[in-house]
Amino acid sequence: MNDVHSNPATELRLTDGAMDTLGCVFQTMSRESFPLDTDFDPEVFPAQCLEIARHIENGAAAPSFGIDLVSDAREWSLIRRFFVERRRNEKEFVTSRLGDYRGMVEHFIIGLRNICTQSDLTEQRVSAGLASIESAASCGNLDDVRQALVDAVKDVGQAFSEQRTQYEKQISSLNERVESLREDLVTAREEMQLDSLTNLCNRGAFDAALKRHVNTRFILNKPVCVVMIDVDNFKSVNDVLGHLAGDEVLQAIAGCLSRCFVRKNDMVARYGGDEFAVILPDTDLNESVASISRMLKSVRALEFDVSCSAGCTEIQDDETVESILARADGALYEAKEAGRDCFRTA
Repeated sequence: MNDVHSNPATELRLTDGAMDTLGCVFQTMSRESFPLDTDFDPEVFPAQCLEIARHIENGAAAPSFGIDLVSDAREWSLIRRFFVERRRNEKEFVTSRLGDYRGMVEHFIIGLRNICTQSDLTEQRVSAGLASIESAASCGNLDDVRQALVDAVKDVGQAFSEQRTQYEKQISSLNERVESLREDLVTAREEMQLDSLTNLCNRGAFDAALKRHVNTRFILNKPVCVVMIDVDNFKSVNDVLGHLAGDEVLQAIAGCLSRCFVRKNDMVARYGGDEFAVILPDTDLNESVASISRMLKSVRALEFDVSCSAGCTEIQDDETVESILARADGALYEAKEAGRDCFRTA
């Protein structure tokens, strides 16, 4: 029986497939890796990953690693070491951050316990003062009662002063830790709402924003338009130029969208794959035409020789997110049918 792997053509296909897959792994690392504290320049590591990906896929030079010549050979030991070291550093980073958060929780608990302890001590001093007054009153000596009152008021006042100082210190310390945690969470939330390739809002952020506009439109009574945008013949870009070039095209188009829809309330998102979506508050269909036309013209001017098609609709009363998107998609389909590189409204 002939071994299928002994066929040179089969072996070549397997090798090419493995190279492409491994290159894709490093491309994904460039977009999805943790931003480590040791990354003084956050752009360096993604650029290194792309160099490695190109080196794997076609033997290209990787200057960051001292690989200056294009070659059929691959620096596998260097690639392996680069990957292993990064994963080890990411593990240390995550472990350290988890430790920080656990320490923050423990600090919070200790602070609460200290506050409770201080309250108990204050209560004991108040009780002791009251007992002293009660004891003096039972003897019937007015001077003793007066002195007991003076001493009790002084001691209780001091106890509450110390308690207030302790509270303020604990609350200040807790506020600092909580503020640090809040900043980390805000940063993480912003990163979760961004598409890593284009730095636009992602699908989840777009869906949430569209739902808010649907829910509030009847209150504000102002027009809101939704635009769906698709890159024409994008599959051929990937097939002919490769996925790295395809990523560059998407990034360039994202830049066009950001420059054409510039108002503070405009929302531009990567909807998925080669599709983008835009929400234009305080804009009716007629007003949206100029912005969409400017966007299509801007895309045509890119060096990649690409174009886009778009469909636009205005949110109506008593409408759902699903019906809005269906109507915008329908308009986009009409633009595709009309020959692409144009837009239609619904």
